[in-house]
This record gives sequence, structure tokens and C-alpha cells, in this order.
Amino acid sequence: MSTALRGAIVGFGNVAECGHLPAWQARAARGQMQIVAVAEPAAQRRQQARKLLPAALVGAEVQQILRDPTLDFVDIAAPPALHTDLIVAAANAGLHILCEKPLAVSAADYRRQHAAVERAGVTLFTVHNWKYSEPFRRVRALLDTGAIGPLATITFETTRDGCARTVGSNWRTHGAVAGGGILVDHGWHAFYLMLGLANERPRAIRAQLARRRYLTADVEDSALCTIEFPSLTGRLELTWAGRERRTRWQLQGRDGRIEVTDDRVSLHRRGRQESFTCAQSLSAGSHHPEWFAAVIDAFHREITDPAVRGENLAEAEQCVQLLSLAYASHADDARTQPLPATAN
Repeated sequence: MSTALRGAIVGFGNVAECGHLPAWQARAARGQMQIVAVAEPAAQRRQQARKLLPAALVGAEVQQILRDPTLDFVDIAAPPALHTDLIVAAANAGLHILCEKPLAVSAADYRRQHAAVERAGVTLFTVHNWKYSEPFRRVRALLDTGAIGPLATITFETTRDGCARTVGSNWRTHGAVAGGGILVDHGWHAFYLMLGLANERPRAIRAQLARRRYLTADVEDSALCTIEFPSLTGRLELTWAGRERRTRWQLQGRDGRIEVTDDRVSLHRRGRQESFTCAQSLSAGSHHPEWFAAVIDAFHREITDPAVRGENLAEAEQCVQLLSLAYASHADDARTQPLPATAN
């Protein structure tokens, strides 16, 4: 029986505690991967980590944790502005890296990350957890069977009555920490989901951003984006200024359409409608621990199988491009910004 891989959580906020830890504990019970350390600067959060992980080494300093020669990987759940430095430090320590989204908010940061993991020969894997939701898997399966024919448009609408709550001050509305607003938070999810449905490399993006709820914040709370693919068009409508939590997707094909509203997936074709109700709603909470287990499995596969290593990173690179060019489009009066024809 192989020895379980040993890991450290870096940043023990709500996402780590409620979204990641339950799945890590389940994997530890299977002898696959286990969390043996936590790095967290806030004393109150370190206390909570010790309560939930009594056998783990818990400290305030990341470098202290990274010096442990028995570690195999880190799970970075710190705010986005810290991602690049933490990824570089972990790669320099020879550790595989699982990182919360957004992996990076600029091409320059991504290049630093990529260079570090290439030198070290380690896996860098972003948490693209919505890909493992039941609604997405059902939609992907319908497309694979040709249920609506070739796709023409994909529309994602994400409505929230405010941004997700964080421990302490709400860093999600502070650009220096969050790296951006709803485009960084929900836009990143929409980008990789759209890539996974379109199965094409995007050609261009244009975006308009606004502040409708957090009027004094230095980040956007609403965004409209159009993404041009070779054979279809994607549209994103994102806001934290709504009165409810709701997620809607619509995929229009030549022969019909698919609609998703939270836990309900509907197929419309030939004048008939078929509907499915999923066990989990897309808008039920912010942490989705039930999806994170599949993220761990995919991360483990990239660690142990060099043949698939880098698949997730290639997807994340396109998300970085879409994100940075969406901000560039807004700054350029919503003019269309072309994407590179190939990966950097």
C-alpha cells in the first residue's frame, strides 16, 4: 500500500475550513492524501485550525511550514494577491501546488508562477471545482450526445446579493488583496466552465464593468463580457448587486437549447422539454465541499501521472488571459481585445 501524500494548507479562512478541509479529511481516511500542517497569520484562525486538526503542525509563518522535509504538497487558500509569492516559495521547496482561483490576475504573475514550477518539475493545479458540479456534468453529457447540435451561444448569468463573506474584514472588495471584483471571483469560474463547454480556444473578449452596490469600493461588483470563439459566442452577466442568489445558464444549439437554473437542468428540442433536478444547487452556499473531493482526485492524478500533468494549468492560463484582457477591454472603452493564438 502506498504512503499517503502529506500536505499543508496555506491560509485557513472560510474557504479552507468549510470548502477544503471536509474533503481532505475524507481522503485521509482513505490513505491517499492528508493535511499535516497549516500556515495562517491570524491567531484566531490558527486556534480554529488546531481545534479541527489537533495532530497538525500549525504556525503563523509559511516558510516555517515549507521547511518540513516530509511535505509533498500545499493547498493555497490565501487571498489572490498572495498567490504568486506563495506558489514560487512552494515550488522552490519542491512541493506540488493546489491553488484556489484565481491562479493569477495578470500575465506577468502567471509567467512567474509558470517559470517556478517548470524549474522545480512540480504540479501547479487550480481549484476549478464547478466543473465537478452535477449540473455542469449533466450539461456536458448532453452536449457529448449531440442533444442540441452544434453550439451557437452560451450565456451565463450569476446574481448574488453581495459578495461572499470572509473572515475578518471583507477583502473581496479591496483590489490590493482580491486582485479585482466579481470578474476575479465569479468570472474565473465562468471562464473555465465556458472553455469546457465550447471546446475551442477563445479568440477575443470585450467587457464592461460597473459598481452598483459597493459604490466606494475600488473593484467592480458587476460585469458584462462577450467572448468570441471560432464557431460560437459566449456571454457573461455577473453581479453582486442583486436581491437574490441565482445562477442561470443557457446554451443555444442548432437543434435546441439547454437551460440551467441552480439545481434544474432542462433540455428543449423538437417542441418538447425534458427536465432533471440535481442533488446540489449551483447557488447553495459559497464553498461547495461536495465538489472539492473531485478536485483533489484530479490534482492527485496530475501529481502521479506525468502524461496528464499540465492539463489544468493550460486551462488556467486561458483564464488568466481572459481575465486580464477583460480588464484591458473595460479600460479601453469596452473595445474588443484579441487573445494570443497559442499558449505563451
